[in-house]
Amino acid sequence: MSQVEETYSVISTFFLNPREVEILKTLANKREVQVFSSAELAQTELVKIILAPNFYVLDKDDFDIALLEISYAIKFVQISHAQVLGTFLGQAGVKRQELGDIIVTDRKIQIFVSKHLVESFKSIDKIGRAAVKIDEISLTDLAQNTERAIQEVVLLDGLRIDKMIAIAFKISRNIATNMLESKKVKINYQEIDKKDFSVGAGDLISVRGFGRIKILSLLGLTKKGKQRVEIELIRNQKK
Repeated sequence: MSQVEETYSVISTFFLNPREVEILKTLANKREVQVFSSAELAQTELVKIILAPNFYVLDKDDFDIALLEISYAIKFVQISHAQVLGTFLGQAGVKRQELGDIIVTDRKIQIFVSKHLVESFKSIDKIGRAAVKIDEISLTDLAQNTERAIQEVVLLDGLRIDKMIAIAFKISRNIATNMLESKKVKINYQEIDKKDFSVGAGDLISVRGFGRIKILSLLGLTKKGKQRVEIELIRNQKK
């Protein structure tokens, strides 16, 4: 932000998660800086932000963002989200922040990337055991994510994160604790390893290998003192 104010630069960030965007926008409110989000181009979880002087007029190319589509013999082989991520990071040798959302549907796979790296990604010709072809497509051709979100009400005897994970994913408390201790759990995009960490309405819990829990609302206590919690659950797709 200081660079923008002092040199009138236009800066595009890496891909940021919602928490990082919130922090950035809060800081920008106190500065002579304009903030633009790539969410104006495509509704994604990870976005790029343009920081610019007050006189700047938005040029969408300055986001440095592109959408790639991965074609492969989908009738004979399946490619997972993890395989796409691992291949792009490994073969292209880039940071995770250069990659945005990865959309896996029944028919296609798409991935947002930094546009200046498109040619290096196009050279990828194999993901897992599948031969692939990668093309840049228009942002308007973004596919709809096929993740299945389930809303349900669960009962907890406390709002500890280990209890929430165990109940939501129907696993033992020991497994939930192991996931926390192995640093495989994030709440609102921050890594959490304390099993007694308290959760509340609006929190987003990500558990690597299992999926996500969004706490929609706290519905009060039952007659037996259990906390009723409305959640939205997305389980990882098994490939």
